Amino acid sequence: MDVKTGISCGALAWALISFASPAAAQSRPETETVTGLDEVVVTARRRDEAPISVPVAVTVLGSEQLRALAVDSLQDLRAVTPGISVGEVSGGVGGTVSLRGVGTTAGSNPTFEQTVAINIDGVQLSRGGAVRVGQIDMEKIEVLRGPQALFFGKNSPAGVISITTADPGRSFEAQARAGYEFNAKERQLEAVVSGPITETLGGRLVVYGADMDGWRDNIAGQAAEAANAIRPGSVTGATSGGPQQTFFFTRGTLKWEPSDRFDARLKLSYAKNEGIGYNQAGGFQRIYCPNGAPQLAPQSTVLNGGVPNADLAKALSVDNCRPDATYANGNINPAFLVNSPEGFTDPSGAGDYSQQLHSLELNYRPSEWLKLTSVTGWARNEDFRVDTYAVAPSDAAAVNDFSGNTGYTQFTQEVRVSSDLPGAFNFLAGAFYESSELETYTRAIAAGSPLFLHNIDGSTQSVFGQVLWDVTSNIELAGGLRWSKESKDFAVSREGVPQPVSPASADFENTSPEVTLTWRPTDRLTLYGAYKEGFKSGGFAAATNTGPAFVNPLNAMYLPESAQGFEGGVKALLFDGALRLNLAAYDYDYTNLQVNSLDNASGIPVIRVNNAGAATVKGVEADFTLRLRQVPGLVIRGAANYNDAKYTDFLATCYIGQTIADGCNLLLNPSTGRYTGQQLAGERLVNAPEWTGSLGAAYSGPTMIEGVDWGMNLDTLYKSEYNPHPELHPGALQNDVAFLNAGVRVFSADRAWEVALIGRNLTEEFRVDVASNVPQTGLAARTGTALGGGLADLSGNVNRGREIMLQVTFRPF
Repeated sequence: MDVKTGISCGALAWALISFASPAAAQSRPETETVTGLDEVVVTARRRDEAPISVPVAVTVLGSEQLRALAVDSLQDLRAVTPGISVGEVSGGVGGTVSLRGVGTTAGSNPTFEQTVAINIDGVQLSRGGAVRVGQIDMEKIEVLRGPQALFFGKNSPAGVISITTADPGRSFEAQARAGYEFNAKERQLEAVVSGPITETLGGRLVVYGADMDGWRDNIAGQAAEAANAIRPGSVTGATSGGPQQTFFFTRGTLKWEPSDRFDARLKLSYAKNEGIGYNQAGGFQRIYCPNGAPQLAPQSTVLNGGVPNADLAKALSVDNCRPDATYANGNINPAFLVNSPEGFTDPSGAGDYSQQLHSLELNYRPSEWLKLTSVTGWARNEDFRVDTYAVAPSDAAAVNDFSGNTGYTQFTQEVRVSSDLPGAFNFLAGAFYESSELETYTRAIAAGSPLFLHNIDGSTQSVFGQVLWDVTSNIELAGGLRWSKESKDFAVSREGVPQPVSPASADFENTSPEVTLTWRPTDRLTLYGAYKEGFKSGGFAAATNTGPAFVNPLNAMYLPESAQGFEGGVKALLFDGALRLNLAAYDYDYTNLQVNSLDNASGIPVIRVNNAGAATVKGVEADFTLRLRQVPGLVIRGAANYNDAKYTDFLATCYIGQTIADGCNLLLNPSTGRYTGQQLAGERLVNAPEWTGSLGAAYSGPTMIEGVDWGMNLDTLYKSEYNPHPELHPGALQNDVAFLNAGVRVFSADRAWEVALIGRNLTEEFRVDVASNVPQTGLAARTGTALGGGLADLSGNVNRGREIMLQVTFRPF
């Protein structure tokens, strides 16, 4: 941060001190709060702290705040957290999360770990499937922004979303909830039973089920009708919209507290998602066509018996090439479904995803000033899918139909010891271990296509520690580090080859320090500055390849990603606690930023992971929550983030059809005479808008009927333009957008029942979080030459459209 920024922050700090002075704090008893927000305990430093005093850029929401602010999913965090992006991606990936413009451009690569980790009940999950199942029966969410090297298992160079699910209480409770979303015809049922089993043992069980008919229309049937009019019998089979999904989830919790020195908590959870239009190709649609219509000459040629037919290609081109609630995805040829190893028979394509997550936490306090903690975790994800990239059914010669499976298993163990000494020094130390195995296969369904198998075994060992020094009564100096070592073994094999082909292994080692200086001039004002480093290990990208060739494992290795830099912030409770304000400024340098892409240059889609040489991420973020005593029950909240996230060195591959004049002028291939690389230095990171913001309000209060209350919420979410394509294809650029969410509810004063109408994306805006090239489109031979006209079509994962949900809740106990 420069001198002017430092002077401005200093002036701001003194101004805030005058509003958050001890005199103001004394005007209200310490046990009473106006905002009600400081009652939520923050564990960002693995200690129980108040949000106002913890020197971390964190957004924390407890169960009451989650309800009052209408946060029901990770996607809803955008309304209260500056600089966050959450998107669900079908297939084995599960989802993508980014903070401050840094995240994982997951595409369809299930082997790629997230840059923003998700921690559920103390278990660190580095893969996106947690986006699906971690948001049911939540007790608390903490969003930690910036590198998190010390406290949350494996390092996360961009941040952590920590979710704590609900525990059993000391009294019996039961809840039943039913919901219906009108546009997708989605039906939801949830039941919770919780309470004491004995004097020292409590239990909680939640069961959730949902199914939907789908919010998107598949217009491929129009293509089939038009194609058959030109060449009768060329296209057969019906098409269906999607995603048609059935989802089931359950979690059981046992909490044992035999004494005030020891407690144990066991959580067992299982989730399963089955659907049509749920997986990779079904989740994507064309979002850009350089010729104004889809490029379908290869498919029409196959359907016409190998003879090109321009009229047939035109008839198949029904997609409007825009992100919206329609897509064109044809059926899989039933004759080749017999080659699907999963046994799926639905020609519309299908997916089956399941996840198990189990954790055991033990806490022992041998004395008042010492606490020992053990967290054991086990997780298993499985994803089966069969789908097609075709607009119409293909035959054996077309590489459009494919199937795949991804399985991931991890075991984690963390032990910690922390102190609460009465003197000036305290400490925390611990160790972490993880073992994991990932297996994935993919194949084209066409007869004779080989099956490609990938296996990645990994292990992680790390030790970490922090020392806290109270320099004075209101100044704290904290320093710590984490040492990590990760090992990964990668093997690729192919059907018909008895031994793995070219196995490879790699070790990655890192030490990440962190130093934070905190000043708390009053109990309602905190100022802090920190130097932080973060690290995510390298690995191997299991190249999903549906053709006859596969990538050598050594060529699939990518390097570790690291971050280092500074951030500082101010946290204040102003106007007698009515206004909570958080400000933060940050400046980080990222090295070897891991970028995922789908390479279709050969005509066969291959997943690749590249390392961007360097990037800088700097900006300012703020959020506030205001409660007015003049209007009891009204909460006004907002968040804003200015984020300057740019590559400083990234020799990237060219997108298909990119010419020399368009910047594809590096890495000349002497055998073809074509360039293959472009320099993206100075360009913004993928999915990194310069501005994001939100403004909203929530209200709850009595009605004219005694014992009946009502509430409402209204939120506007803004995002400036951004590009979700790994090679920053200009056709993928997304314009700035504002989303509108709103809700209204009526409930009894004792919370025994509630009826709510919830609306999301009410103006029905569509944007894309992940974009890639459409296979078999564009002219790869023109890439890196002076010849234009070779651009490929682009597909993208589009956000859900308008949602209007009616929800009814009963709490009889």
